[in-house]
Amino acid sequence: MPAAPAPSILPPPAPDSRSASEPRHAVDALLKNPARLANAVANREALGTAASQLLAAGLVGHAVFGLAFGLFAGWPVAVMDALKVPLVALASLLLCFPSLYVFACVAGIPLSLSQAVVLGSACFAMIGLLLVALAPVAWLFAVSTASAAFVVLLVFLLWLIAIGFAARFVDKLKVVPLFQRQAGIKLWFLIFMLVTLQMTTCLRPMLAQPTEGWRTPPKQFFLSHFADALGD
Repeated sequence: MPAAPAPSILPPPAPDSRSASEPRHAVDALLKNPARLANAVANREALGTAASQLLAAGLVGHAVFGLAFGLFAGWPVAVMDALKVPLVALASLLLCFPSLYVFACVAGIPLSLSQAVVLGSACFAMIGLLLVALAPVAWLFAVSTASAAFVVLLVFLLWLIAIGFAARFVDKLKVVPLFQRQAGIKLWFLIFMLVTLQMTTCLRPMLAQPTEGWRTPPKQFFLSHFADALGD
C-alpha cells in the first residue's frame, strides 16, 4: 500500500513591509509620516485616540519650553511658566477652534467636528514638539543672560519658528485629497498667533514673579505689553 504523501506545510505569509513600517502612534506619525495621519483623519480612524495623544504631546512640549525659559527668573517662575505656557496654548487653541472648523469648511475642506479636533490637535502638538526641540536653546540664554528684553525676543523668535514648521506640516497633508485646499487653514494660523499673543498678555508676567496671584490684572493690548517688556 503506497505511503500517504506528507502534508505540505506552507510558510507563513510575509508581513506587509509597508504597514509594518508605518508609525502607529499619532505623535510618531506626526513626525515621521504626516500622510499616514492625514489618511487616518480622512478615513476617520480612531480620531478620539489620536486627538488625546496629540493634545498630551502638545501640553508636555509647551510645559517643557515654559520651564526652560522661565529659569531666567529662577525656579519659582520656571514652575509657574511650566503651567502657564501650556495653559496659554490650550486656551488659544480652544478659542480658535470654531474659526479653524469654519475656515476649513468654507475654503473647501469639508471636515467633521471630530476631524477638525484632530487637525487642531496635530497643529498644537507639532508646535509643542518643536518647542521641546528648541527648549535647550531657550534654557541656555535664560540662565546665562541678564537681559529680559533679549529673552523675550528669543522666545518670540523660537515660537515663530515652531509656528512656521507647523504650517509646513499642514502643507504635507496635501497628499490626501481632503486637504488639497488649505487657504482657510493658513488664515487660521494668523488668527491663532494673534490670539496666543493676547492670551500671553492676559496671563502676564512670564519672566517675573507676580505681586499676587498668577497674573497682573489691568487690561493691556499685546503690542503695548511687548513694547513695555522690550523697553525694560
